[in-house]
Amino acid sequence: MSNVSNRHSVIPFIATESKPLSGQRLAKVGYKQTAKMTAAGEVAPKSVCVSVPVIPAADIETYWEALVPHVRTLLENAQDGIVRSLYESRKFELSSVSDEDISVPQCINFLESEANGGRLTKEYLETWFMNNVRDNLFVMIAEKLGFEELSEENTVVIEQHVNSYKGIISSLSSGKTSLSAQQINGIRRAFIVSAVNDEDETLCKLNKKLDDMEKAQQNMLFAL
Repeated sequence: MSNVSNRHSVIPFIATESKPLSGQRLAKVGYKQTAKMTAAGEVAPKSVCVSVPVIPAADIETYWEALVPHVRTLLENAQDGIVRSLYESRKFELSSVSDEDISVPQCINFLESEANGGRLTKEYLETWFMNNVRDNLFVMIAEKLGFEELSEENTVVIEQHVNSYKGIISSLSSGKTSLSAQQINGIRRAFIVSAVNDEDETLCKLNKKLDDMEKAQQNMLFAL
């Protein structure tokens, strides 16, 4: 590997050990030994990796015109994935899909979720919150606190409440998070005032997490 030469060494990939050089990313080529290969007396090739420079944004802009058809295909595949997700989440009963459902911002959300293996990471939820919930929630909190003017002092107070909501929502990335009934109701109200589309994939996943928490709490009460 090298971060000064235009040639980059390809070396064996070792999980937990192989890492990219500073400012670079690790390109991996992996192979697994399958039962079929073993039965045939074949051995899987060795997995390898190479530390390569991150593609500069300037290069993407330079070749943007040539990239557009491929980006369009990427977005169309994302739209297909969104439609599938909506169809399956509605128990295979879906009558229509809106332009908003398959818009570029929703495609970006879908692609980010796919890049995380479908997981709702803390970072992803924070970004989703800022893009979809923050603004309307800010207004709701200001009205609830009776702030008619957004002075610097009032804005600081509102932002503290907004950040509290963001922290709670992003904490739902963990399967161990447990919220109180009051917190769950507060988050649901935040979702309502945000005007996020009911069929937003992330919103559906978060509401399911909240539903599961409520069911768990009810089961605990019944068990007492």
